[in-house]
Amino acid sequence: MTALLDHMGRPMAKAEALGSPVRFDRPYESARRNGAFTGNWRPGLRSADADWLNDRDEVIARSRDVGRNEGVGASASMRVVNSAVGFRWDFTSKPNGRALGITYEAARDLGQQIDAQWEQFAYGIHFQADAERTLTFGQLLRLSAAHIFNDGEMLGLIEWAEDEPTRFKTRLRVVDPDRLSNPNGRADNSRLENGNIIAGGIEKTYAGVPIRYWIREGHPSDLGARPSMNWNSWDRYSTDDGRPQVLHAFDKLRAGQSRGVTRFVSVLKLFRSLSKYTEKTIEAAALNALFLGFVKSNAGPSAVREGFEADDLAAWAGEREDYYEENPVEVEGVRFPVLGPDDDVNMQTTARDTSGFDGFTRAILRLIAAALGVTYEELSMDFSQTNYSSARAALMIAWKETLALRGLIEQQIAWPFFAAWLEEAIDIGAVVLPDGAPAFWDAVDAYVEGRWRGPGRGHIDPTKEIAAAAARIEAGISTLEDECAEYDGSDWVEKLEQRARERDKRADLKQPDPAAADLADTPEADRQRDARPSALASVRAAADSPEHTAFLDARPSA
Repeated sequence: MTALLDHMGRPMAKAEALGSPVRFDRPYESARRNGAFTGNWRPGLRSADADWLNDRDEVIARSRDVGRNEGVGASASMRVVNSAVGFRWDFTSKPNGRALGITYEAARDLGQQIDAQWEQFAYGIHFQADAERTLTFGQLLRLSAAHIFNDGEMLGLIEWAEDEPTRFKTRLRVVDPDRLSNPNGRADNSRLENGNIIAGGIEKTYAGVPIRYWIREGHPSDLGARPSMNWNSWDRYSTDDGRPQVLHAFDKLRAGQSRGVTRFVSVLKLFRSLSKYTEKTIEAAALNALFLGFVKSNAGPSAVREGFEADDLAAWAGEREDYYEENPVEVEGVRFPVLGPDDDVNMQTTARDTSGFDGFTRAILRLIAAALGVTYEELSMDFSQTNYSSARAALMIAWKETLALRGLIEQQIAWPFFAAWLEEAIDIGAVVLPDGAPAFWDAVDAYVEGRWRGPGRGHIDPTKEIAAAAARIEAGISTLEDECAEYDGSDWVEKLEQRARERDKRADLKQPDPAAADLADTPEADRQRDARPSALASVRAAADSPEHTAFLDARPSA
């Protein structure tokens, strides 16, 4: 029999000869539809809004439940908010004199005016920044940060309080993001009568630019209140000049994404499993601490029924009760049921293994911490397995997460609101522009330049890290302003002015100044300064020392 040969001269299989299709495995294993791990894994491929908007309410409800009822969830939220905002943000105004066409001195004087007026507005006793007149500007930012972390987004309205007797009328109202929704249940990505597209309560142009927000007058769950079924539309900008009116801050991670996604979305299942496991472990531990006592009688009712009449049995039971009143059986204050003659007590205990609880919770908490952008130590407050090197590395990663959240708050909340306030401050004469400066909205970005300062990064070993900060300044790669902002969020100018006042006061009181030796212009002071190693040399010597290496690698005993 003659066989058919392929192009290499080898006999062809019958299926190949007949032209039957040959099945190949997919080139990427991740795309294969068989196997134990990928066989039933068929996620849909949809747009960002289709993936999130339909499931948002249920996920957010579960996220808030975790924050209410899970200590770890509440801990994560507070750690992030405290790190990003603390109790206040300070601002140093630095108008761009070159862009404004004014001198450096004029720009500096303008910045000082702005700083003075902003401090009174943002942190005064009348809470002028808050539409509800209960929070300072820093507390408004805390609320905003909490919404961003827990809900994935912050929604705010910049209002004008015309009827209130305060100097400034600009207000910020933080709005529950649940109220942002399509009016009357309109479908997402549907086209309105004016040709715009609406999704998640946000009306956009054909180019995808948000121009209007549809917000309920009340929360959708407040069914007893009529306003919950009424929607108001708010333009993104309230004037033709571009005065911000709606603030919608969220971390946009996909093209076409209209609403923010909570960081909790990827770990809700882990939170639930940890909660259930913790409950069962606590129950097991409680049962392990209990013991049960049983009364075993040699003369049960069936055994004595023939030997006793009913009256005799009642009398015998009474005698038993009297006996137990006079001779109670107790163990550690717990009284057992009464025992009669020939009765005894048998003890039983339950044993359930709970030894794996600590290891399991640590593993789960590390996964949760990684997803939420905090360190395991911050989340659990467990530092038993941490040394200086690992703590420092974890702090650096967490600090990058903090800076990212601060950048989001700064760009999408703080700057627009500050610009709206500054327009009013200039308009009412609280801030006076220098001669030759352009109109506010003609150079708004130059007028609002400055630096926001939140809480400092913090330090694990202040001695080493302050020495490193001094070395950075000495090497010229950092400034006093940068180091003060990172150390504790303070203003470097205020520190210098305060130090000058302290030196003057010491001189008035004829008290020695510890820093006077560094400033003295004498041969002895020069000799001491020359003999003293520089900050760079001190840091280099400490870094190269064996003691320093041993300290970094030392791990505390568990």
